[in-house]
Amino acid sequence: MSTVDGVSVGFAACSGSDAQRWRMERANNENFRVKNVLAASQSRDVCLRAAPAAPGAVSMSSCGGADYPATRLWRAAMLDPNGTFTMLNKHWAATNTLQATEGAPAMLPETGQPAARWTYEGEVPTLMRRVGGTDRVLLITGRFTGQTANPAEPIRKAVFGDGDDFSSLAHYLKLASRGKFGIEGTMLTDVDLGDFPKGCDSVAIRAQAKAAAKARGVDAGKFNLLFVDFPSNRECRFSGLAGSPGAWILSNGSGHGYWMWTHEFGHGLGVHHPDSLQHCPVKDGAVVIGNGCVTGGIDDPTDTVGGGGRRMYPVDYQLFTGWLSEEDVPAIVKPGTYRLAPLWSTLPGKQGYRLPRGDGSALVLEFRRPQLDAGKRGTFEDWPDTSPFVNGVTVRIMRHPNTVSIKNTLVDATPGSADGMKDAPLMPGKSIVDTLSGRRITVLSADESGAVVQVELTR
Repeated sequence: MSTVDGVSVGFAACSGSDAQRWRMERANNENFRVKNVLAASQSRDVCLRAAPAAPGAVSMSSCGGADYPATRLWRAAMLDPNGTFTMLNKHWAATNTLQATEGAPAMLPETGQPAARWTYEGEVPTLMRRVGGTDRVLLITGRFTGQTANPAEPIRKAVFGDGDDFSSLAHYLKLASRGKFGIEGTMLTDVDLGDFPKGCDSVAIRAQAKAAAKARGVDAGKFNLLFVDFPSNRECRFSGLAGSPGAWILSNGSGHGYWMWTHEFGHGLGVHHPDSLQHCPVKDGAVVIGNGCVTGGIDDPTDTVGGGGRRMYPVDYQLFTGWLSEEDVPAIVKPGTYRLAPLWSTLPGKQGYRLPRGDGSALVLEFRRPQLDAGKRGTFEDWPDTSPFVNGVTVRIMRHPNTVSIKNTLVDATPGSADGMKDAPLMPGKSIVDTLSGRRITVLSADESGAVVQVELTR
């Protein structure tokens, strides 16, 4: 695909010139703009634009143009294992895709033919729900009629903490986001929430909490997040509850535990409860991820949303929230040897890798090492030195149930062991074969410097 005049777009024999080089630049959580390197070098702020009135040829037009701005917004529908993808335009939704015709690229009715598949030399922007800056929290410790509010100080410490301690949601988010996101706020204690709503209605509880705060002179609408703790009630079938995604958390007598807040905050980010993939068959010395496996329940020791207690969010959650970029967690579409740095470290290697699969999901690889505080344990990532999760590569299947959520499946790469998912990682010298990506993944080494994996084609 090429442009010479910065307006028309056509095809020409590949030369590597700037007229044939393109960049995808993120526009929002779902879409990107496509710019030409030659036009940019000439200080022309133009973007690839679909014709607005009828399907047809595309052109270059001012990126900031007010005429049908959605025609300049693009999305990659699905990255195939070989790195090809379909280009969708926001203006045309899913009814047309960008396709190669004899004369020029054009928007045409959707088809699965090769003319509708594209490649890109960089990292294709992924779906995100970016979270950054500082959110203001209104934290309420309340009581319903006939109750006594829970002690306020343990709840304050669990949410806001005292500086850089390892027992608060605030410090957890600071570290997990690499300083890109944080919380601060106001706490109201011993708040009268009125009568307990029938059936533990979460909508009613939030409304009563907001009304009670207003009676105290505090407008909940001026805060980004609403957290409400109240004494444990059997009518509520939860310890904690959050919108997914959402901007509120309810604590049913569990507000003293920061791990409850980290778990529910994950739901607020759009994270679903993960499940697990177990009992996969072994063939030719490799665990085969395919139809022979069994889907299990929530059991991910590394994920606070998956029963992992204080452990920090997996690498793909960090990518989804924008705390990491696609360059930090790139897609592997070619066979080769790849290095994983320990997660949250600055050592050589990537923070994670994605292997696109044929159903739109991706295999995600990450590697962790114990993190201590001045040589002492008690941190969020203070794993025992012998844990498989800091001596092997964790393998997950990542998918997006919709445009604002993410769901993981932890793969048991050591099926048949007595420890179940507690030794799920792929250990050095071991291999898995993924039938949907057509890849064989082998861990060559794993130590304090990082992990090295080999990716081979199986078809």
